[in-house]
Amino acid sequence: MLAEPQKFLINFFDCDYSAHLRISRLCEFFQETALAYLRSQGFDYLSMIEKDKFTIVISRIKLRISHMPLWGEEISINTWTKGFAPEKVAWNDYDVRDSQGNSIIQATSSCLLINLNDGKAIPFSESPYNFEVQSELSALPDNIELLEPEGMPRMVLVKTVKYSDIDLNNHVNNCRYSDWVLDAINIDELKERKIRSIQLNYIQEITYDTKVALMRFPETRHHIILFGVNEEHPEQVYFQARVGFDKPFVM
Repeated sequence: MLAEPQKFLINFFDCDYSAHLRISRLCEFFQETALAYLRSQGFDYLSMIEKDKFTIVISRIKLRISHMPLWGEEISINTWTKGFAPEKVAWNDYDVRDSQGNSIIQATSSCLLINLNDGKAIPFSESPYNFEVQSELSALPDNIELLEPEGMPRMVLVKTVKYSDIDLNNHVNNCRYSDWVLDAINIDELKERKIRSIQLNYIQEITYDTKVALMRFPETRHHIILFGVNEEHPEQVYFQARVGFDKPFVM
């Protein structure tokens, strides 16, 4: 049985320059919904971290967007665990609906349960938690592959991790990555076309004061691919991102 959907009113400070909900804020709504889902399952996330010494981290996420909500709109978000494959990976889906009940955004994500004592992922079956599975429900297929772009990338942005980027786990919060990715894309490209999908693969955690270079690969007609790498050692990849648009960019 699904938990009660979480409702959110889109406010001014949730929006970007176009009065649409920022993707990073949407991801924060996902986090709030996930925490409410955990509570409905009988788990308190803060207690998991402080007492049990476990944390849950997202390893990959993919969103499909048919309509990005505007300032003043009300949305509801539901989430559920749809399965474990392989046993160390939990697949959690999200469904975003407008006030008329239309599904406007769908997402799927893979999560790992990390033992904070050694920093290693453990199988969910070996944890003290028993998550309800809704295997009959699927917002998106759970096939989020690693990206293998062609061509030579160019550096388009460098970010230094600071206070506003890190969360309770002392690394960059997953919501911040989408801001970095969109910061690395020219504003004219964003104004010219609508974002229809975004995929983020979190390869390695990023800690305070790390310098991250965003490398952009040659564009396909409808997609932009960027890698976040260590500025001094670019062979060290922190994350991969692919942003899909409704049409090619015309100069």
